[in-house]
Amino acid sequence: MFGYIQYNKEALSEEEYAIYRSYYCGLCKSIKQLYGIKMTRILSNDLTFIQILLSALNEPDEVIHEEKCAVHYMRKITSRTNCYDDYVAKMNVVLAYFKAVDDVRDEGRNKGMLKTLKQPFLNIKEEYPHKIASIEKALDAIHQLEDEKCENLDLLCNTFGQVMGEIVSFDAIFGEELYQLGYHLGKFIYLMDAYDDIEEDIKKATFNPLKERYHDAHFDDDMKMMLEVFMGDASLAFERLPIITHGQILRNILYSGVWAKYNQVREKRGEKKNESL
Repeated sequence: MFGYIQYNKEALSEEEYAIYRSYYCGLCKSIKQLYGIKMTRILSNDLTFIQILLSALNEPDEVIHEEKCAVHYMRKITSRTNCYDDYVAKMNVVLAYFKAVDDVRDEGRNKGMLKTLKQPFLNIKEEYPHKIASIEKALDAIHQLEDEKCENLDLLCNTFGQVMGEIVSFDAIFGEELYQLGYHLGKFIYLMDAYDDIEEDIKKATFNPLKERYHDAHFDDDMKMMLEVFMGDASLAFERLPIITHGQILRNILYSGVWAKYNQVREKRGEKKNESL
């Protein structure tokens, strides 16, 4: 369900892209230090966005390193770390854990990953009991709704919005504003995931809340309109935050990068339709 909060590289300057990569590498480094090198495979652009967001909002002291890593062993990479890395790394583990739970539940796969993530997740749950309890409650509600074949998109999207709201709202002063940003991002992610998976879910006869709408003449346009509303609300929440540092990078993601996957899906469907004519 993740990988939708991306950047648009073509619209970033070289300096902006280098800054983005330094946060990405810093988060990877933090995951490695906390959980070992094998766990770095769970790193996502979605969580890198949150790392940059929290860093831009609070402008903490940062440590910048040039170093070699296991992935880029032929050249040095630049990593940027600060006081938010550990939290974001742990939330990366939380989301990866619940994804593995879903994979085992739905398809019986990723059992090894689930086993690997279980103890780190339990440790994080002990550290952030209220936050994890809220996330678990929302995800349990989603599972129940999906088991009941619920087609109420607002209810499903809103419930997943609660998950992302909890994860993004890690700030004593701007907690509510960050929650709203995460909440609307979560709605976008849930709908985008359903839109991305609809054809595969129809083939596999698995649940997707969009099945009844898929053959509507204006299905793609209707989905884009809903996605635009969700991202518009997320962007409004973002613009209420007093962010100056890295503002262009974050706006690149919110106003441009998040549409990369949507455009890929829509172009692919257009090609299939043309082939069938």
